[in-house]
Amino acid sequence: MLVCPLCNAHFDPGTKRCPSDGRRPLEASVIEAAQGDPLLGATIAERYVIVGRVGSGGMGTVYRAEQTGMGREVALKVLRKDLGRDPDTAARFHREARTLSQLKHPNTVTVFDFGQTTDRLLFLAMELLEGEMLSTRIKREGALDVQFAIRSAIGVLRSLDEAHARGIVHRDLKPDNIFLSKVHGVESNESDSVKVVDFGIAKIRDGERGIDALQTQEGTVFGTPRYMSPEQAQGKPIDGRSDLYAVGVLLFHMLTGRPPFTDDDAVIVMAHHIKTVPPPVRQLAPARQIPESLEKLVQRVLAKDPAKRPQTAKEFLAALDAAAADARLLAEGGAIVTTGPNPPVRQRYVAAGLVGIAMLSTLIGVATLRPNARITAGPRAPVRATSTGVREAPTTGGAGSVIRAAAASLSQPDRVIGADDGAATTASSDAAVVAESEADAAVDSISEAEPPDSPPSRRTTRRNSHRHRTHASGQHSTSTRQTNPASPVSRWND
Repeated sequence: MLVCPLCNAHFDPGTKRCPSDGRRPLEASVIEAAQGDPLLGATIAERYVIVGRVGSGGMGTVYRAEQTGMGREVALKVLRKDLGRDPDTAARFHREARTLSQLKHPNTVTVFDFGQTTDRLLFLAMELLEGEMLSTRIKREGALDVQFAIRSAIGVLRSLDEAHARGIVHRDLKPDNIFLSKVHGVESNESDSVKVVDFGIAKIRDGERGIDALQTQEGTVFGTPRYMSPEQAQGKPIDGRSDLYAVGVLLFHMLTGRPPFTDDDAVIVMAHHIKTVPPPVRQLAPARQIPESLEKLVQRVLAKDPAKRPQTAKEFLAALDAAAADARLLAEGGAIVTTGPNPPVRQRYVAAGLVGIAMLSTLIGVATLRPNARITAGPRAPVRATSTGVREAPTTGGAGSVIRAAAASLSQPDRVIGADDGAATTASSDAAVVAESEADAAVDSISEAEPPDSPPSRRTTRRNSHRHRTHASGQHSTSTRQTNPASPVSRWND
């Protein structure tokens, strides 16, 4: 039995039109789920019959509709009535909708049609997606699989690459605007199924006006504070790098199960985006297989200064592809060896690499013990062992500089609290370290063969001088370097 949403008259199944008011009779459960929505069963622009409500938001409501004549179902987004009454807003809507309809990337929802009804309702007709929003997946599962999170971000970035090339900035990327679609009978990976929706809607509503904190509290700022870039939160002009920041927040949320900043007060959350450096993702999710390269990429994308982020979606994609390779290696039980600030060396079989290093060390040791070999010991910095087993030179400007930066921020509100302030790291390879150690051992063996009463040889003098310099350098580095190279502070990039 079908019911008219407007007059509540009952009709037999298959009835297409109520003779009293022209509405489409629907199932009683559909009417109940829509909570008496006044547009249920109505025909929009003489060609879209609304047969159900999908969801609603700050800009309007999305309905399931049938396009008469073509016999296909579409997602019909109808904007709030007040937006259509403003001529400037209506003009912006038509301009942006015309641009959106030109986006053809598979990771972007397709816009079929747009327009305005006789009673000034603005609408967009888009492809109807089956699946669920990213927000629904996160709410159900919490932190998502690392590989899934990476592939989902890749899908979003592919969509953004085309949009940014056309000068379109999304302005409101969030889990509610990322849809995980499913096509019946078609197998696809997560990056193919990701659909970005609501492109350009923020610009339609807000135009190019500046926004301050007071306006934010009154609700005139567009965007979701938890995913908003620092420049957008301050009402500054934005470009595609603002969208990339939002993708970084999405990645952070998927990897850890929570956004970097949460608070009931939207203004406080926005202030954190402007001032506070987010914690590293591996600190919040230490048990998860998140590679260091991915953690550093998220930190880079969440830089307060847009110039320090990836400058394009394509650049972000390239870095994310490299991090994805590291994530796959960890998932397969491999290991990633890093050498200080150098790019990671990916090794599937670390044992083979260690055997090679051992053989190289042996050859160097034999070479340095030859009778006629000339041994020189120049000044070198003290070394420290990292968690990967690779020895590195000390880092200058450690915990002391971080504390001073934090203290300075209390009196300098415009300063972002960061870590590794002015630090510069110099790494020594294993082969060089082993070579110098073997050289010291060779000097010791020669000096022990000299008579106790004999004057010091040139080699002994050189060795003692070298050790004195090394000891003095070690004393100096102890007070300045980060003693815990795996600490969250030492990994903050911005």
